[in-house]
Amino acid sequence: MRLGKWAVVGVLLLWGMWGMALAQEKEPIVVGSIWDLVGFGGEIGQACFRGAQLAVDLANAKGGIFGHPIQYINIDGQSQLDVIASAAKRLCEEIKVLAACGSEDDSLTSASGPVFQAHKTVFLTGPATTPTQPRIGEYIFMPAYGDHFQGTAAAKFCVETLGWKKVAVLYDAASAYSTYLSKAFMEAFKYYTGDPEAIVAVESYMTGDLVFTAQLTRIKAIQHKIDALVTFPPEPQDAPVYSKQARSLGITVPLFFTDGADDISLVEIGGDAVEGAYLSTQFAGDFAITEAAAKFIEDYEEAYGVKPGCFEAVGYDSMRLILESIEHIISMVGDDVWNKMTLQEKRTAIRNTLQEWPVFTTTTVPISYPDPETAIYPRCPEKPVIFKTVKNGKLVYVAHMWPEEFKDALPAVLKAMGEI
Repeated sequence: MRLGKWAVVGVLLLWGMWGMALAQEKEPIVVGSIWDLVGFGGEIGQACFRGAQLAVDLANAKGGIFGHPIQYINIDGQSQLDVIASAAKRLCEEIKVLAACGSEDDSLTSASGPVFQAHKTVFLTGPATTPTQPRIGEYIFMPAYGDHFQGTAAAKFCVETLGWKKVAVLYDAASAYSTYLSKAFMEAFKYYTGDPEAIVAVESYMTGDLVFTAQLTRIKAIQHKIDALVTFPPEPQDAPVYSKQARSLGITVPLFFTDGADDISLVEIGGDAVEGAYLSTQFAGDFAITEAAAKFIEDYEEAYGVKPGCFEAVGYDSMRLILESIEHIISMVGDDVWNKMTLQEKRTAIRNTLQEWPVFTTTTVPISYPDPETAIYPRCPEKPVIFKTVKNGKLVYVAHMWPEEFKDALPAVLKAMGEI
């Protein structure tokens, strides 16, 4: 029997609807996050959330994971430890996520990490870079590089690329990120210069400070002895504030920031005070160092109309690590086995895949994790460090450094820090 044109169309539509129904019947992949949308972590958290949401949207647009739709739930941690701890418990117990990501600072991870570890649920710590975070337990992973990497690479860049031999340092003594990273940088800077007196002055402030006159006045008094002022802002709002104060006091030496300053607010608020400054970071939206990064930039621009920055990329990578792990599991065991697995079996399988998979390739840069039995910092990936400068009011890519280019210095740096 021959079917007419419209009969064929009708049959195809029925088949399509049947296929959609089958797909809808598949159990959703439930994942979560605790990105702060308000509070001191809100600026970074919003950026990370956009990146993570894009990863989910792109996956769902392609049919989810082997037909399983992805259900993504973010709970605003509000940058408050009690809210974050409660959100982690809710994600694990009530929402029953397979895995989650979030937190913008290791002080916030201290509230969420132990809850996820207690529930044996993978938690990826977002852009927080203090490498000791995963010591909370075997379910805690970092998608960002550790600050032993950033500090060492930044020191090498300052010495070998910028030619600096003497610097002053300003850090936030209330931030574990700023404290650890400043120590790593200072030891690495002395290593690369070969000069134990290469750090001429060290000044500190406390999170929330708005006036830096005393510290900057002391730095101004010795600026004739230094090539630059290197700072370690834990949040984007710090850097432009003390940069403007430094310039108004007459400090004219170049400025260098670490990735806590990598946000458009640096130039929007800092203006002329930060022009010509350099910073180390995790991603550059104007220069893709991998094909995956180029695709992410293209997709992000299409979705949001602007190029992504450091924190959008880390949010994207955090979610892609979860989703790619699940893709690998289902591809290996099959959908039938996956459907029969308990919630805890799935959570454990994600944990094991993150640890054991040779390399994750759908992230903006290749990511893999070291052997936890031998690594100084387990579940902390080895990733390249990006360098930018402020040029004509924009953050512009300058260079990047792969781990192989600075890893030789790590043993000496970590030993000097008392880590090994």
